[in-house]
Amino acid sequence: MYQLLRKDVAFKGLAVLLAILLWLYVVNSKNPPMEKTLMVPVAVLNLQDRLVLRNQPGEVEVRVKGPSSVINSLTSDDVKASVNMAAAEQGTGDYPVDVKLPTGVELVFKKPVSYLLTVDALETKQLPIQVITKGKVAQGYSSFEPVLIPSMVVVRGSAEVLKKIDTAVVTVDLNQATQNIDLNTPVSLLSRDGNPIPDDYEVSPKEVQVLVPITKPDNTITVAIKPQIVGSPKEGYQVSGVTIDPETVKISGPYEILSRINHVATAPLDITGIEDNYATQVALIPPDGASLVYQPVVKILVQVEPVAVEKTITDIPIAVTNPAEKHKYVIKPEKLNLVVKGLKADLERLDPSREVKAVVDVADLEAGTHQLNVKVEVPEGLQIVKAEPDTVEVQITEEEIKTEGQASAAPAA
Repeated sequence: MYQLLRKDVAFKGLAVLLAILLWLYVVNSKNPPMEKTLMVPVAVLNLQDRLVLRNQPGEVEVRVKGPSSVINSLTSDDVKASVNMAAAEQGTGDYPVDVKLPTGVELVFKKPVSYLLTVDALETKQLPIQVITKGKVAQGYSSFEPVLIPSMVVVRGSAEVLKKIDTAVVTVDLNQATQNIDLNTPVSLLSRDGNPIPDDYEVSPKEVQVLVPITKPDNTITVAIKPQIVGSPKEGYQVSGVTIDPETVKISGPYEILSRINHVATAPLDITGIEDNYATQVALIPPDGASLVYQPVVKILVQVEPVAVEKTITDIPIAVTNPAEKHKYVIKPEKLNLVVKGLKADLERLDPSREVKAVVDVADLEAGTHQLNVKVEVPEGLQIVKAEPDTVEVQITEEEIKTEGQASAAPAA
């Protein structure tokens, strides 16, 4: 009986194993494994901001394996390849390529397994932009000096690359133009020999606005630019000055219209609530019947300063400096009144008894009557508007000195 049971268990186990094998066969026959080769771009991760790569890693060839249902739809976008530069320092080093695959996909091989990369210090360089013009304007027209917005570019890259960069340029084709040219143009960087620099850098901005005034020379005039300021600074502040760059602009149009124009206004600039100097760019408003030859915008600086107030301080005592021991001094009048100017907060904190001094200098003066100027000292930041009086009379007399043996005579008995 026992032998029969053992045989029964063995047969059952064999049946289960055969069932599993049969299931695997069926599954693989319907979804067999397959391989595929993909070219995947390699990303650079965790490179410090102060560093830059002189060469880039490019692509990695990846051979993968998995179920056909997965592999058939697999693309390069589903595979991520990268080099981790977290520990990178200046110099050349070998950095392994890390490949991340979707679930169910195995890596057969990758090529290359690493990249030899050169790390350099990141530097910046600022360059003025030059305009290169091609062609000519239409006959009877003239082109004026181009205007660039902005007029400078900042280049970031390795020190080795920046050494090669000499000039930043934009190219404009005049192409028989009869009206102003206004376009956005990419910036090109050239070597000292005029050759393009390979794109191993970052340039900001990549494009600039180029304005080339085109007009008939006889119909242009230069007029002043007048700023339109609206609003008021924060309470306690006032506008101390407005600066415009440039201060003039060329305009063109019919002679009868130009003869009536003496300035060009800016768009309104609202300065409501400002308490610091405010710099910005403001558009110009073309006069009716005329057009702007040069830039449509100007730089404007509005300067503000705290509003100064005045305060009157009365009965400030006048003292003497450098007195002689043998002299006695009488000042007429003994006090003065003072008007000072400064910030309201400073005047509210002012303690005249300690911080305001009025003195006359009596050094080397002999006995007699003298007219002397009063010197008034106030804390830094305050301005003396008026002192009354600003000169005083000082009477100097010899002080009596009693000698030994002098005594008052006693009345006779």
